Amino acid sequence: MGAQILLDEHVGRVFERLLRERSHDVEQAKDRFGEHTNDDELVMRCGESGTVLVTNNAKDFEPLHHEYDHAGIFLYHEQTLPDTDPEGLARTVDEVLTQYGIDGVENQLVDLGEWYEWLHE
Repeated sequence: MGAQILLDEHVGRVFERLLRERSHDVEQAKDRFGEHTNDDELVMRCGESGTVLVTNNAKDFEPLHHEYDHAGIFLYHEQTLPDTDPEGLARTVDEVLTQYGIDGVENQLVDLGEWYEWLHE
């Protein structure tokens, strides 16, 4: 069974589809809440619903990680990664969830870039 995952703005549709094919329940923030959702609200809603947030926006979400209980925030720093290697990034998300489980990522800030590099050495 997959995780509930919410993709922040600028995360591509191909990556979304690949996560869905891996049995995750995936939504785009812009589809669920409209454009330009407030970041605090996004983290709170994800925490309430047990949804992992995947984002490229480290500068806004790193501080929020400490302010709210959440189901996990997965960050990647290379903005083009979901477009240049969506399969590799989807595999990376799966690996993190396999290693830690959905409960294990609760309130964790996970650097997908580090995991991606480790998996693709």
